[in-house]
Amino acid sequence: AFCAMVTAVMGPSLPILGALGWSTNLIVVAVFAATLTHAMVWNALHPNMHGLPDVPLSHGPPSFVFKGFRDSAIFNWLRVNHEGHHRVDGAHANYNVCMPLVDQLVGTYVGEVAMQEVAQEVA
Repeated sequence: AFCAMVTAVMGPSLPILGALGWSTNLIVVAVFAATLTHAMVWNALHPNMHGLPDVPLSHGPPSFVFKGFRDSAIFNWLRVNHEGHHRVDGAHANYNVCMPLVDQLVGTYVGEVAMQEVAQEVA
């Protein structure tokens, strides 16, 4: 899955960053490093948010690299933000666990959704 992610990000990055004057070698290194970092952060945060076990190196970018951030204020904010994804109808909001700004840019950000709001909608 990680190789597929790198390939998917590399495709549009090569012509765009190349047009901005980046060398092919720099693009490849930057895309690989950014994708690897994102995958390790996501693997440290998202499975943990759902009570799932850590991702081992044998299954992809490992969770342990950024595991120490789980008790940080940033992680707690990301957790609350992501819970909104599961609390709106059809889970059509707050998709981005690690990069919530993307939700704001594409119109899928709904902010924090309190549990009681969900309970009132169901009642």
